Amino acid sequence: MRPTHLADASAWAQLHRNDVAARLVPLLVGGGAATCGLVDLEVLQIFDDPHERAQVREERRMFPRVEIDDATLDRALEVQGLVEGVSVTALIVAAAAERADLVLLHHDEAYETIASVTGQPTERVG
Repeated sequence: MRPTHLADASAWAQLHRNDVAARLVPLLVGGGAATCGLVDLEVLQIFDDPHERAQVREERRMFPRVEIDDATLDRALEVQGLVEGVSVTALIVAAAAERADLVLLHHDEAYETIASVTGQPTERVG
């Protein structure tokens, strides 16, 4: 299955909620949820134990990956000039999802702000 969504770290952080798990788990199991290096960095930073971090990193390697290249960074720079108060991380993750033509699955108002300018599809969970 081709990925349909890029799951942001903010969505992953809500996975303990039943409503979020009901939405995210089928995407994960079916190959519909992608990740990118920046999301992986954010997810992995919560693990203090090096063994646990390595295990989660290995698990995350199974997900389809979205590339963050210069064109993605250029798009993030372009959008940065159109919005205020949005983190660099959110700009880059949103640009990665947009360039890969994926729905951005999130739990962060910043993505709604970005989408109001870009018109890209987003889905808020939680």
